[in-house]
This record gives sequence, C-alpha cells and structure tokens, in this order.
Amino acid sequence: MNQKIEIRAIIEMLGAPKEHIEKTLKDYIEKLKNEQTITHTEYAEAEQKGKFYSIFVEIEMEFTNMEDVLTFCFDSMPSSVEIMSPEKLSFEANVLTGFLNDLQAKIHQVDALIKDVSAKQQLLDTNALNILHNFIHHLLKEENKTIKQISDKIGIGEKETESFLNIMIKKGLIKEDGGKYSVASKT
Repeated sequence: MNQKIEIRAIIEMLGAPKEHIEKTLKDYIEKLKNEQTITHTEYAEAEQKGKFYSIFVEIEMEFTNMEDVLTFCFDSMPSSVEIMSPEKLSFEANVLTGFLNDLQAKIHQVDALIKDVSAKQQLLDTNALNILHNFIHHLLKEENKTIKQISDKIGIGEKETESFLNIMIKKGLIKEDGGKYSVASKT
C-alpha cells in the first residue's frame, strides 16, 4: 500500500575549505531534488571545527513508500530523521526484512573497515617506531649525544625523545652515562 510519507532530515558534512564544503552540500541537495520530492530546505551557516568546517541542511521530503525512505537513509546517511506524517505506518514484512539485512550488512562492512584501518595503523606505528629507533641508533654510532642533540636531529621534542630513548635502553640497544647516550656494546 502506497501512502505519502513526509519526513524531516538533517544532512551534515565536514570538510575544508569552507567554500568547498558549502558548494558540495548544495550540489548534493540539488542532486537529491532531481531524484526525490523535497518540499523545504534550510541551510545552516558553516562553522569552523578545528581545521575543518561543519555544515548542515534541514530538509523536508515526501516519499510514496517506506522502501524509498529507507533507501534515502542508507544512501544519504542523515544524522537525524523525523517522520512527520502519517502517525502510523504500515508496510510489508519483506520491506522490514530487507531493511534489517541491509542494516546488518552495513554494520559488518563498517566493522571490517574499522578493523582493517586499526591493523594498518598498528603496522604503521610499529614501522615508524622501528625507523625512529634505527635513526637514533645510527646517530649514536657517529658519537655520543645528549637528549637535546638527538631531539634536534630527529625533530621530536626532548620529552618524547626521552621516552624513545628509555625504551631503547630497556631493550639493551643504547645506554646512558652522564647525560650522554651511546650505542650499547654487544657482549
């Protein structure tokens, strides 16, 4: 059974520069207008959030069936959706089943993506740490150096450099004597 479904949704975007994010959101809404019935739009001013800008638009839309509402939600990922009318909805069980399966698939996809990004980040962190240890080891092969001298060469603050040096001391890679660091001799 097709019935007119009216919703209010908020679509947000984050990016930079400000002009780009404003144009991107407006272009996206224009694209939506070609595909859906949008009865009202109200844009907020872009606000700076750190290095990025956040902007949102509140839109009111009309749909002829719940399937199209659910498709809109998946495709546009609004931050908020309010069904304004009708007060009661009726739709086929297969529509809800399809929605729930799509939702589960999206959740699993996001979970896999998060795990993949986390594993890659861990690998990058490990590699960066190994490169830093090798660089420090190479510096100390030339001559004994203070934390300040090492810090200046590697471009990392003295406090952070000291943390790396302490790890290298614990691993037996370097040693400290009188404020100077040197390569630990292998016995």
